[in-house]
Amino acid sequence: MKTDEMNFELLGPGVHTAGVTGLDMCVRRPLVATCSTDHTVRLWNYADRSCDLNKLFAEEAYSVAIHPTGLMVIVGFADKLRLMTVLMDDLKTVKEIAIKGCRDVCFSNGGQYFAAVNGITLSLYNTYTCECIGNLRGHNGKVRAICWSSSDTTIVSAGADGAVYEWRMSDQKREKENVLKGCQYSAVTATPDMKTLIASGSDRKIKELEDNSGAGTQVSRELETGLLITALALPYGGKILFAATETGV
Repeated sequence: MKTDEMNFELLGPGVHTAGVTGLDMCVRRPLVATCSTDHTVRLWNYADRSCDLNKLFAEEAYSVAIHPTGLMVIVGFADKLRLMTVLMDDLKTVKEIAIKGCRDVCFSNGGQYFAAVNGITLSLYNTYTCECIGNLRGHNGKVRAICWSSSDTTIVSAGADGAVYEWRMSDQKREKENVLKGCQYSAVTATPDMKTLIASGSDRKIKELEDNSGAGTQVSRELETGLLITALALPYGGKILFAATETGV
């Protein structure tokens, strides 16, 4: 084949070439944001199954969250947490926050707040001023995953200590808790009504946790996956569960 005939085109959007470290869904648009150890952050349109944006960074991204409008993302890197504007074919940094190695970050459904993991502490921020409005402490191991309730009145955290907590925003106190020693959680989400919490960790099982009258929050069902789940996301309808794994899928 001659040089001038070598006009190759990518036939598909491609996939991450290493493990997925973060996954988040946009509330108002059919977009999913992912980041990976391959140094890329991608925005996917799950309605037409295409990759809308692929941004390559010089360093690995540990976590990602997409604003409900789809116009901003926040990405955790080794040195800082960066708030970025989504452009047509690029991501532009507009604010940096001094949290190193943030392993999970999540916007509230209204978009006015975001929560970021800071070691064993969960820090809460105002999205538009980036002012810290609170710190939730209670985990004995590093916080690995977080998610907001649909009303933004509570937030769920899961940690390497095997604990899953639900916190009230009104007084920043714990409302529900379940501790499973020996399991290091890596992902968590919840149904829109917050009656069921869904978590996965080092035992490679997806667990449903529900309130059991008189016994607190207990595991009600388990699904063996055979893979380490690195992120979970549940759309508002609650009929599809997205899961990212250590294999990059």
